[in-house]
Amino acid sequence: MQTIIYILLAFLMGVTTSVYLPMNSSVSKHIGSSITANITFFIVALLTSILIFILFGDFNTLPNLKAVPVYLYLTGFVSAFIVLGTTFLIPHLGSRTFFILLIAGQIVMATIVSNYGILSSPKDPITLRKVFGALLVVLGAIISTH
Repeated sequence: MQTIIYILLAFLMGVTTSVYLPMNSSVSKHIGSSITANITFFIVALLTSILIFILFGDFNTLPNLKAVPVYLYLTGFVSAFIVLGTTFLIPHLGSRTFFILLIAGQIVMATIVSNYGILSSPKDPITLRKVFGALLVVLGAIISTH
């Protein structure tokens, strides 16, 4: 039962992502700047995260922040780049094309990350079937975007 809930949550996250990233592009159109839209996005995200932490977080985990390897904090940089890139690219490519390419890239990289267990990901060795599936996704992206 728990696996079904996780699957549904992952699907819901995909649905939500397909709406919230174009929303940020709309903010960019209203403001006139992808960079300013990115800043407003992260300010609201920060305030929301702080509120959630105050309501549900474990304050005893705060000292653990210094135990995190510095390179892992690059996730903030990557997040800013992804949201900024999304804000910039959706008006140029359209939501459908952007998300097809985004998902194709995720499938390819996830296959590599899972094969090697990068960043403590559970190892899931590459098989011919998985390579074929990834190639189908990439081929579908190529066909769909032309």
